[in-house]
Amino acid sequence: MKPISILVPNRFTWDAVILTIESILKRTDYPDFRIIVADNSQAEARFDCEPHERRTIDGDNGNRLAYLRRMALEGKITLIENQSQTRHTYGHGDNIRVLLNACNTPLALLFISTAEILRPDWLTALASKIIVPRDLGVARFRAGGQHFENAWRMPVYWPNIMLLNMEEYSKFGHINEDWGLQHVPLSKFHRPEEFAGKRPPSAALEDPLVFCDTAWRFTERIMRENPTGYMMHPLPSGYYTRHIQLFSGIDRNSHRPYLPYVSEKLAAIKERLATLRAE
Repeated sequence: MKPISILVPNRFTWDAVILTIESILKRTDYPDFRIIVADNSQAEARFDCEPHERRTIDGDNGNRLAYLRRMALEGKITLIENQSQTRHTYGHGDNIRVLLNACNTPLALLFISTAEILRPDWLTALASKIIVPRDLGVARFRAGGQHFENAWRMPVYWPNIMLLNMEEYSKFGHINEDWGLQHVPLSKFHRPEEFAGKRPPSAALEDPLVFCDTAWRFTERIMRENPTGYMMHPLPSGYYTRHIQLFSGIDRNSHRPYLPYVSEKLAAIKERLATLRAE
């Protein structure tokens, strides 16, 4: 079986990144894998939309850099401290770019930093989908449409669980392409025909925005600029419930840990981590 690099972009995810890494190490039966983490949890990169004192829980601001450094010293992960971000930058797309450049294995799994592995065959189930060279990868597809009623939304293959055939991706794509999200006015968007004849979002501005999520450019090239016919396969049926458990949205709301949406997930993560370590 081909070696796989599990590429984990991380930014202020509290104990979620610990649960992610330790459940991978404990519950993976794939014979040849490595974990690479790109972290941009530098304190100076935090958003200022909340008062500083509200970004912590009992003095904990969600930065797990010390843990990641220790795991790297023990040889359990490779850590990249990505400091190329500017202040106020979320940086998920840039972390993905850095990780893909660091990958030297035939297969690469872009993976979320807030998940728990449930089944040992979670990685094998993905790798078994890559059979022929034009199989570019495996990911969940989200169709385009309206986004929160105030913007158009481009279709996207989500990179929170995306297995890439790196031997073919190096031919298909640009290794330094921009994986970041964008908000573009429809009047300046290069494919306005995507929304021709469709009713505009109900709460849109006079010039509606187009929401281009992380990996939208990658998806666009597959759908519109793919003369050799590279294929992306869907995730195995029931993958999100059978193989892994996601705790999404923690990094995007790390400056608001007091929200019930976040605090409830953080409490569940602590409980799941304790159970994992007790096995």
